[in-house]
Amino acid sequence: MNQQQYVDQLASNVQRAARSLRSLNSAVRDQVLRRVATLLREKTPEILSANVLDLQQAASLGLSKAMVDRLTLNESRIADMATGVEEIASFPDPLQHVLESRTMSNGAQLERISTPIGTVLFIYESRPNVTIDGGALCFKSGNAVILRGGKESLASSAILAQIFQSALVEAGIDPAAVQLVDTPDREVVRLLLQRNDALDLVIPRGGESLIRAVVEQSKVPVIKHYKGVCHIFVDKTADLQKAGPLLINAKVQRPSACNAMETLLLHRELGSESIQNILRLLVQNGVELHGCEESCRLEPSVRPIENTDEYHTEYLDLRLSVKILSGVQEAVDHIEKYSSKHTESILAEAKEVQEYFLANVDSSSVMVNASTRLADGGVYGLGAEVGISTDKLHARGPMGVESLTTYKWILRGNGQVRK
Repeated sequence: MNQQQYVDQLASNVQRAARSLRSLNSAVRDQVLRRVATLLREKTPEILSANVLDLQQAASLGLSKAMVDRLTLNESRIADMATGVEEIASFPDPLQHVLESRTMSNGAQLERISTPIGTVLFIYESRPNVTIDGGALCFKSGNAVILRGGKESLASSAILAQIFQSALVEAGIDPAAVQLVDTPDREVVRLLLQRNDALDLVIPRGGESLIRAVVEQSKVPVIKHYKGVCHIFVDKTADLQKAGPLLINAKVQRPSACNAMETLLLHRELGSESIQNILRLLVQNGVELHGCEESCRLEPSVRPIENTDEYHTEYLDLRLSVKILSGVQEAVDHIEKYSSKHTESILAEAKEVQEYFLANVDSSSVMVNASTRLADGGVYGLGAEVGISTDKLHARGPMGVESLTTYKWILRGNGQVRK
């Protein structure tokens, strides 16, 4: 079978499966998801063995520490996957909700109801757990999905997809509802991205280069975020006892995550001593600081930022940009210029400062006195997320099951015609 034939088969299968899912009972969908969770726990040794194969080739592929971290599975992460699937199963059915209802002037009854999007192509790098997250969220919302993980996670993704399909087959459901592209061949992806006759939506999840390549090639609508350049502004009214642990959490807990803090903005009127204490705390926790001239004077270990374009950087590592500025207005101006529209947070006790920040920062998540690491579908109560969209149309921020639905209009008449 050549590449075109393989893509044709995937496209035909996903269309067929999507049609069968439209009327599938929500109780059956939830039963399948609970079975997936059970199988994940039962098959943990096999999953770990497959993941070892992927990790063994990670060095030869030249993967960064951040990528290796995303690729790595352990018993805890597999247990989290299973719990996440169970959480998705416990959510209310997102389909067939009456979003709007009214009687028209001609007596006809008009409703707007939630429906599946239909067919989804989900492209992702490194994180094999996305195979389960993406499959579960799409299936819960009645969508058929083609999953395409990176070559670095092919063995792990393959066994996870097999587990999902086993649960589908046991329930008598078309296993093509969750398909995995079983080749790393990029031409297959290019061909799939042309199939706007068969695919309704593409969701790429990975690095900026991957997402830009998908957007440039795709004839199918794409929901995306290019990167997560997340900011925290520490105002002069901030509670500094809260600030230290919060900043460490935002940067150090998992620096490879897209919701980790990448730029720290500090109000000049915090004072030299407080600013020094904050910077030294980060350094003591292994963070390499890249800062403005003023921050370099206050903390000798700060490396000077010679080109302001560096403020666009998503480090995904224990590195952090720092800038000292005059207040919340300048902080908002900086964020407006350099933000990727992912997540921004302000640490402040002054109500008026908080409200100015919330009103003027235009990102998918805006926070007060909280770590940017909280920008997550699971934390928001959405269950495992498909991704975090920095787009403004259709979906924005962490995407759960409701973000994978659309709607249609239902009109019930009794012989009405257009006059």
